[in-house]
Amino acid sequence: MAGLPNSSNALQQWHHLFESQSGQRSPQAHQHLQQLLRLGLPTRKHENWKYTPLDALLNQTFVAAQPQTLTAARRDELALTVEAWRLVFVDGQFSASLSDDLAASGYDVQVDNERQQLPDAVQPEVFLHLTESLATTVTHIRVRRNQRPDKPLLIMHLTRGLASDEMNTAHYRHHLALESGAQATIIEHYLSLNDERHFTGAG
Repeated sequence: MAGLPNSSNALQQWHHLFESQSGQRSPQAHQHLQQLLRLGLPTRKHENWKYTPLDALLNQTFVAAQPQTLTAARRDELALTVEAWRLVFVDGQFSASLSDDLAASGYDVQVDNERQQLPDAVQPEVFLHLTESLATTVTHIRVRRNQRPDKPLLIMHLTRGLASDEMNTAHYRHHLALESGAQATIIEHYLSLNDERHFTGAG
């Protein structure tokens, strides 16, 4: 990892975040963590990262985001002005109270930690392994055969930064399955709840 003096420190921090909730981690998440540690972080010697320096990111002190209370009025203030069904996550955690009732939406949605049936990534890389290992839940979204929901599904990710040297980190894993003949529009929207920095991963 020449050229990235803080890379092993960042890996150690992410490993610590993983271990702090190891009882909630699936076997698949453990496998992704091992892949992350095996691959290490890319340097400018890697073709795909030649013009993307990671030094500023790796200098951070990463902490797990702690969900805070958010009002429906604040959610509405930040939401895109589109007619859509809303699925809301705050600081890395699903918020049922801020999400719409999707029972009649045409989208079957389940949020859990079930990963056994997830397909392999088309192009796995280190930050995918990071997100897969640190995401505490998986959002399974399915549209049944020949169904065409009348509105898009808007997935809102709302994250706070910290006014300190620490950086909140939140990771999301969503899986969409369209059965034969199904059509749907999914909108992923990422928002900051303040002007402070945070680190968000999604897969």
